[in-house]
Amino acid sequence: MRLVLAAAILVGTLGPAGAADYWVKNGGSDGADGLSMATAWATLGHAAGVVNAGDTVHVLDGSYQGFYLDRSGSPGSPITFHAEGPNVQITADNGTTPDGINVEGAAYVVLDGFVANGRTRAGIRVAVSQFVTVRNCRTGNNGRWGIFSGFADDLTIEDNETYGSVLEHGIYVSNTCTRPIVRRNHVHDNHGNGIHMNGDLSQGGAGIITNALVERNVIHGNGVGGGSGINMDGAQNGVIRNNLLYDNHASGISLYQIDAAAGASGNLVVNNTIVQAADGRWAVNISGGSTGNTIRNNILYNLQSFRGAISIDDSSRSGFASDYNAVISRFSTDQGDTVISLGEWQALGYDAHSFVATPAQLFAVPGTDFHLAPASPALDAGTTTGAPGDDLDGNPRPVGAGIDVGAYETQLLHCADGNVDPGEQCGEPGLSCSDPCRTCIGCTCALAAPVCGDALVCGSEQCESSAQCSAGQVCQSCQCANQAVCASGIVITRAKLKLRASPFAGRLRGDVLIPKPWLGVDPPVNGVRIVVDAGTGGGGFDATIPGGATWRTNGSATRWTFTDKAGSIAHVTKVIVRDRSKVQPGMLRVAVTARGGTLALPDVQQVRTTFVLGAPGECGALAWNPPAGQRPRCEGDAAKLGCR
Repeated sequence: MRLVLAAAILVGTLGPAGAADYWVKNGGSDGADGLSMATAWATLGHAAGVVNAGDTVHVLDGSYQGFYLDRSGSPGSPITFHAEGPNVQITADNGTTPDGINVEGAAYVVLDGFVANGRTRAGIRVAVSQFVTVRNCRTGNNGRWGIFSGFADDLTIEDNETYGSVLEHGIYVSNTCTRPIVRRNHVHDNHGNGIHMNGDLSQGGAGIITNALVERNVIHGNGVGGGSGINMDGAQNGVIRNNLLYDNHASGISLYQIDAAAGASGNLVVNNTIVQAADGRWAVNISGGSTGNTIRNNILYNLQSFRGAISIDDSSRSGFASDYNAVISRFSTDQGDTVISLGEWQALGYDAHSFVATPAQLFAVPGTDFHLAPASPALDAGTTTGAPGDDLDGNPRPVGAGIDVGAYETQLLHCADGNVDPGEQCGEPGLSCSDPCRTCIGCTCALAAPVCGDALVCGSEQCESSAQCSAGQVCQSCQCANQAVCASGIVITRAKLKLRASPFAGRLRGDVLIPKPWLGVDPPVNGVRIVVDAGTGGGGFDATIPGGATWRTNGSATRWTFTDKAGSIAHVTKVIVRDRSKVQPGMLRVAVTARGGTLALPDVQQVRTTFVLGAPGECGALAWNPPAGQRPRCEGDAAKLGCR
């Protein structure tokens, strides 16, 4: 079942400055004020109709009809629905959709601790929404999905158990979206996929899921109806790490393209443990033009008699890299039609440092405990390149001489006993971490969580001050960002932007309200500046069009036109500036056309547009793709983009 994108999201009206704590319980009254357990409301639907940003709804154990939420929180002040006990049961669909809980057209929402079993379609559904977190929930035996999302940017699904989906998948992240996080979930015994991501071009948008993070999930017993433990249809530039997949009856991890706009390209699959069931398919399956993927530090074993570690088709081999894996000696380059050995696979340039190993050699208790055995060949056999700083249990890595292959890093057995034992780096007398960006965890110096503002550039931080950034950049939230051209605070409205990289072609327009009296707004005299760039990174153009004879003015001096067919200034061929003060005093409309040559486009998620029309403060700017994910936003890639 697919979701149709109907409209862009508008973040809801913010509530009062003082956030409220509301209560819901069986036997409560929706006519009460809901502000205490004694005056609790009776229904979740009533709560969903009144909450505002920063409010928390505390729900006591009991059975409830689900709810439909279309109200939004705000950054730092989400709307939170929190189950106060382990048995807050959603025992009826929400009344609007055939799902238990439905969040739609909303942003900044947290759902925490609900049990949503046996619902008609999904236990929990998140649609056309942004910055929604679903955590600590149990969704079992639902008609189609445990947890479903569609067109949901910056979605987090964490610490849930989802099982027994009757028709399809445990967790389904669908439609165009960016930065979904699926972590620490227990996903088991679903009819279809355990975790499914599908860009689904037919439903609108770019048809691609970008920058997904799938980590520290335990996934087993899925796929009797087909599908994979982790299925990635058109999911690009993501990371799949520290997952345990075992006894799945179709594929393990699949990177491919069927419904999406393009293949699942540019993904890193690192430090996973995959043991396929005897009726399963390949541990890793790559097809459909899914290029540029990396498979590293994984255990890839298959109990099936013919299938094996990795199957890849010819269309996906460009940029493919695989190494430092513990494998079964079965591979395929034709989607499993024929099988080659590890030696033959290595002759193709793959897995030079990989090795063959069996579950009996690898695991503490094959089939039930997938921690590494004391003499496992996977110990210290991985590479640090791209490896996560912790393991499936949350313990640090590396421990000992190197990175362990698979989802688990074997920890030191004699930590903190007062003696310095082999492999210990800290936590014992005379041992400490010399790197200020590392902290002692389990007698190992592990990377500490970076703290912005502590004068140390650690982890993902790029800077603590602007002096640490390149020329033309400033330090913002410990990341080096391109310095903004305009600081007036005036926002460009009614904006549109289209760019094509090669051959370069561009059109942009927008309205800027510059309060009168104008100081320097006079294009034939002072010219204008047009900038399209990125908040971070390169790409775009910066064109300063000087005043002079190349400008023409209409008789009423309300329209100024610059024309240069040669495009000698950043390929800009025409600029039209209109004084629309009759509509609104100070309103200026700008339209720009450019073409010729080639242009590197800015990151589609970082695009900015700036018009400087007079004195330094007589300017307007627009950062596309606001944090809540609503319009104005951009779609596209390095070849072309469109923003509106």
